[in-house]
Amino acid sequence: MARRPVVASQGGVGACRWTIVAFMAFMACLGLAAGLRAEEAPKPPQTLLTVPLSVIVGAPVKVRARGLRLEGVTEVRSTTAGVTATLLSQGKVGLPTGFPAEKAGDTQVEFELCFTADLTVPPPPDMAVLLVAPHGEIPLRLPLLASDRGLVEVEPNPGFDKAQVLSLPAGAPLSILGAIERPQDVDVFRLAGKAGEHLRVSVTAHSLGSLLDPLLTLHDSDGAPIATADDGEGSRDPQLGITVPRTGPIFLVVQDANEAGSEAHPYRVTVEPSAPVEPVAAVSFIHDIAPILQRRCVACHGENKAEGGWRADSLAALIKAGASGADGFMAGNRGASEAFGRITSTDADLRMPLDGEPLSNLEIDTIARWIDAGLPFDGVSADTLLVDQIPPPIHPAAPSTYATLPPVTALAFTPSGDLLVGGWREVLVVDPASGGVRSRIGNLPERSSRIALHPLGDRFAVAGGMPGRLGEVRLFTLAGELLGVLAPGADIVHDVAWSADGSRLAVASSDATVRVFDAKTGKLIRSIDGHRDWVLAVAWSPDGSRIATGSRDRTAKVFDSTSGALLATYSRHDAPVRGILFHPEGEEMLSVSDAQKWDRWKIAAAAHVRDTHLGGEVFQVVAAGEFFVAPSANGKAHLFKLQDGEKVREYDPGAGRRLISVAASVPADLVAAGTQDGRVVVWKLSTGERLADFPLQP
Repeated sequence: MARRPVVASQGGVGACRWTIVAFMAFMACLGLAAGLRAEEAPKPPQTLLTVPLSVIVGAPVKVRARGLRLEGVTEVRSTTAGVTATLLSQGKVGLPTGFPAEKAGDTQVEFELCFTADLTVPPPPDMAVLLVAPHGEIPLRLPLLASDRGLVEVEPNPGFDKAQVLSLPAGAPLSILGAIERPQDVDVFRLAGKAGEHLRVSVTAHSLGSLLDPLLTLHDSDGAPIATADDGEGSRDPQLGITVPRTGPIFLVVQDANEAGSEAHPYRVTVEPSAPVEPVAAVSFIHDIAPILQRRCVACHGENKAEGGWRADSLAALIKAGASGADGFMAGNRGASEAFGRITSTDADLRMPLDGEPLSNLEIDTIARWIDAGLPFDGVSADTLLVDQIPPPIHPAAPSTYATLPPVTALAFTPSGDLLVGGWREVLVVDPASGGVRSRIGNLPERSSRIALHPLGDRFAVAGGMPGRLGEVRLFTLAGELLGVLAPGADIVHDVAWSADGSRLAVASSDATVRVFDAKTGKLIRSIDGHRDWVLAVAWSPDGSRIATGSRDRTAKVFDSTSGALLATYSRHDAPVRGILFHPEGEEMLSVSDAQKWDRWKIAAAAHVRDTHLGGEVFQVVAAGEFFVAPSANGKAHLFKLQDGEKVREYDPGAGRRLISVAASVPADLVAAGTQDGRVVVWKLSTGERLADFPLQP
């Protein structure tokens, strides 16, 4: 297009007008330039991983911090008394095969830590380091280990014959720092085991930014597997507990579940012994045999599924013949007991459990002694289901301190504003302002999935268990008195919810069911089927007439609480549904999922209303008066209005930490979130002001 000629006005008014126009154009250009500069402002540096994952106090230690835009770091500063830090190098670093820079980090800072006489004895659980760069500062927290509590992996250790020998401190945990340095690498460690000794072994890696997807296996002196652990609840970091079957070497094997490996695949293995367990002189069916069968056999040989025509969920069913015509168990005759032959078979196509790990040597020995003794029975009756006869276990006491900070998977506020936090085999009653522990409530399984406060605020329920071994709900007073145990099963319980009047409890379990219990008597009222996989979340409607669920089968459902009839199925998440909440008016639902969003939908016809993406997997949703809160794996908790779903604010713990649990208290004006790396962060509900940030440590 031809430009029009610009004719300058000769009059004063015209000249003034053009002066103003020119000035406005100049200012607009300045604004545009400022906008461009703002858009092009350098992003701050970011750390994704530090190697090693812990620091052993003693000799100087070199630490590598991997991340994004770290090549500009000019200084490393320790803010912990007794520790000095010196920058050694910074710059680009290669990416492990198959991993993008956003996950593995393409830059690295290396620095050296030295320890002085000012460091306290014993050392603090962690130390603080600051990386200084022109465009921002990055705080790091590095766990510290006393010299007698930590050990560095020594290569090569790829097999039983080259296993690195470990020596556990008396009555104390030992942590081993290592890495799966290349694809298909395997690290093997050897320690002396004593028959009856109880060991807890855990691997920390993925939760601290490592690319490792750890697989942990324990073997006996013959190389036979004793126990295996893969993913934990809400985490890829495994943990397990075993009783050593016989005196002799125990081999501990760490590897990547996907056979990957690199310098960015570090791990920390912690082994913690407890007092030896005295052998039991006689075998009890209820205390010794029934728990093994319930844990390892009933999933495939129960009322709903009886493979091979044989059931293992009662004594009467156990001794009957299956489809083969052979007796399952025959008194005094191991050879004629087909079930015993199957659990001891070396043929992978015959051995039971068919798709699970073999029974341990100790479990097999216990069953063998029961057969030899003539199948003694000390239960209620041969026809009564095992699950209704097994007494609630008395769980081992929690350790005095945690060797490894556990993921914070369960939180709830009390009426007084204290915080209930699910710890390792316990619930901690914590002052949310300081993190100080007011009391410890024990006799709980290894992990807590959810804590639900009774509507009257005088008691609470804890759902949890041990993956693949135990699931249950325990009821406590706020003072820690055990009131009852509900919903025992062979796998972990994921969620529990009280009805609005407090008369009933709904329990969401790994067996794909929701069970409803009378809160006063503990009696099962109804079992509701309808999902094809784990039920991860459960909620009651305000009037108690309906129950909503979220499942790993990627659906959310609504059931009639009286009849169990299915009322609606919502399938738009296309990912495991981890949280569910009724809208106050009772006709709409909120559900959250690994699809990184929350959905609002009408129960009628399961009609979608709206959704909002949060930038990371969402593990829970809780009501907070007129609002709801959802924590996200992208490191923030989000507050929305219940009425229209509009966002109000974010609660940011800093450092992009993965939030996996949340609790809110309107009277106390508080929000708390639990992190994957074992910390609790507390904010003011009404303003978003961060009030506290502390580790989950007794």
